[in-house]
Amino acid sequence: MPGKHVHFNEENIFYSPTPSESTPSPTLSESSLPSSSGPTTPPQLREHFMHLGPVAIHPILAYHPYVFPINYNVSYPPITASANIRASPINLDSYCLAEPATNPPIPVLSLQNDLLPWRCEIRASTSHYVTVEDVLVQLYRFLRIPGTREEFKAAPSQRIRDAISETYHNRCLRASSAEDFDEEKRKGLKRVDFLMGRTTFMGLSSTKLGPDAWVLNLQ
Repeated sequence: MPGKHVHFNEENIFYSPTPSESTPSPTLSESSLPSSSGPTTPPQLREHFMHLGPVAIHPILAYHPYVFPINYNVSYPPITASANIRASPINLDSYCLAEPATNPPIPVLSLQNDLLPWRCEIRASTSHYVTVEDVLVQLYRFLRIPGTREEFKAAPSQRIRDAISETYHNRCLRASSAEDFDEEKRKGLKRVDFLMGRTTFMGLSSTKLGPDAWVLNLQ
């Protein structure tokens, strides 16, 4: 955009398929740039996952097309999240945050969104399974990772690059002081800017790729 430049600092249950079902084709987000958030789920672990049977996401994280499960803008720290009482009677308290993110519990989740050229790997941090808090905290940290010049240039069109750049500038303008604005601008483009303002958490929905693979729905 003229006068604006980007700064760079270098459904809710998975059912195991029957043996006759073929593996689905990768989605756009899978065939884009590789994830730089860490190693993908090991093949042995994925093989174990496929025999777990139905795996459900925690209700506080579950996708609903009309009512989001929690009030949360993923561009802000998870401490700003709160339960949406219109969607669920569950409180987003310390007990809820410590609960398994899935039933049965599993040690890793992989989140994908068509606007992002990376997968977000969520790994168990305080127990042998991923918790609700793991999902929220690690998603926020993942989106705060700087975007590189090469990743920005790899965006599908100039229109999208302009939108990413505009989002970056708008995020910097949220700073509470001139000093904070300069600091945020100095830190440069973040992965969250690739969402182009679609930062309302709408929940996680299942894929046919495995019980650890979930779609991150945003609005």
